[in-house]
Amino acid sequence: MKEELPLSEKILQMLHNLCAAAPGLAKKSEELAQIMQIDKGEIERILDAFCKEGYVEAFSDSNGKRLYYLTGKGIIKVCAFFT
Repeated sequence: MKEELPLSEKILQMLHNLCAAAPGLAKKSEELAQIMQIDKGEIERILDAFCKEGYVEAFSDSNGKRLYYLTGKGIIKVCAFFT
């Protein structure tokens, strides 16, 4: 039986499950925090680290809220969870 994914990988998987794979489909950290029942700051810290690694892209909307979505590299990483 496979071990449970670490929190960081669960966040990537959640972006994938929500189809957040393009700027128009990006999700706010607040949305992810609410769905996953995790602190928003923790989500942002993990996602910002994934931005540096190229798995996630982020941008700010007109209200200054950060939105995140998976890059092609991030999609490949998530798909590797299942192999």
